[in-house]
Amino acid sequence: MFTRALRSQLCEVCLASTNRSSFSRSASTASVFPSPPPATGFARLTNRALVLLYGRDATHYLQGLTTTNIKDLTFDEAGGFYSAFLNAQGRVLHDVFIYPIDHALGLEGKDGITHNKPGFIIDVDKAQAATLRSHLKRYRLRAKVAIEPANWHIWSTWDDVNAKDSENLTDPSTQYFGCVDTRAPGMGKRILSSADISKTLPGEESSVAGYDIRRILKGVPQGPSEIISGEALPQESNMDYMSGIDFRKGCYVGQELTIRTHHTGVVRKRILPVQLYNMDEEPPDRLQYNPASSLSLPNAPRNIARVDTKGRSAGKFLRGVGNIGLALCRLETMTDVKLTEEGSQWTPQQEFKVSWLAEEDQAEELEVKIKAFVPSWHGNGLSIRNMHRQQNT
Repeated sequence: MFTRALRSQLCEVCLASTNRSSFSRSASTASVFPSPPPATGFARLTNRALVLLYGRDATHYLQGLTTTNIKDLTFDEAGGFYSAFLNAQGRVLHDVFIYPIDHALGLEGKDGITHNKPGFIIDVDKAQAATLRSHLKRYRLRAKVAIEPANWHIWSTWDDVNAKDSENLTDPSTQYFGCVDTRAPGMGKRILSSADISKTLPGEESSVAGYDIRRILKGVPQGPSEIISGEALPQESNMDYMSGIDFRKGCYVGQELTIRTHHTGVVRKRILPVQLYNMDEEPPDRLQYNPASSLSLPNAPRNIARVDTKGRSAGKFLRGVGNIGLALCRLETMTDVKLTEEGSQWTPQQEFKVSWLAEEDQAEELEVKIKAFVPSWHGNGLSIRNMHRQQNT
């Protein structure tokens, strides 16, 4: 049961008009907050990389490794989709976008030959690209597939003014293609291109940091610093809410725990957007990025504790930018979400904090308060999840 007390209200007007200023990542490291992203714009995602997988067995091979159902998809039907690779214990290794490719795109293998074979491009965090290729090769055995790096550009584009996230981009004659980013409403589109298309994209160009601000405000985790590789569970990382798991598909690596949790378990922790504020300040009533903040940021990840009382950890702060961030939160402790008949332990008066030692003086303890916000689209995810569970009972 969801109530409205803590629903995040993202102030797009304030976000677009706030001026850039200085901030402190820690007590000893001063820097500058990134500019807020424009309402209509795009960013080249240089922190992401591409892996090309193609060959006669590519579709069947990838079907057994990912959380989404790709078996019946074609290039014309799906420009791309969000997905994940898990380990055998059901923990997330890589959060990815997967794009079915068509030979008409002119994609070349490392031998310089354009291959007319089934294939996919996988969009992954740049720091994990080599690890992902190793993971794919581990399960290849006798499958007729090739696994190589790819060198196309990766873009995110959005329009908060007109809010048009409609169709996928699938025209191979344009030498770029992409898909709607389904992770949260208003996330825009992902585009892959063989050349620099920045002059053809609408709106103002933003940086990766600006894109991250926009993504964090919407409560969308990404990459190993937020979805901790080998530790994070897909449901706790909101992948079930972000169209990243098909609970009706057949076997894949890590499926057992994921399906069992979906049908019989309760997801008590989820990654949520949070706002940080000083210990002497009142809690914010809405989630808002403030580049003029002078807060010190915790050295993530750090445990979240109650301000006035002791008890078990209320969650884990994962990553911050300025005065906002993402944290893995116990829902019935830090929010008004009710998961069971016993109800939530949360009260409006209860506040939470993150503590850590200063880098230059390990004897000095720094603290900031932290407040979690539940994005409105989580309610849609919960409704879909309950509907799927009822259909299987």
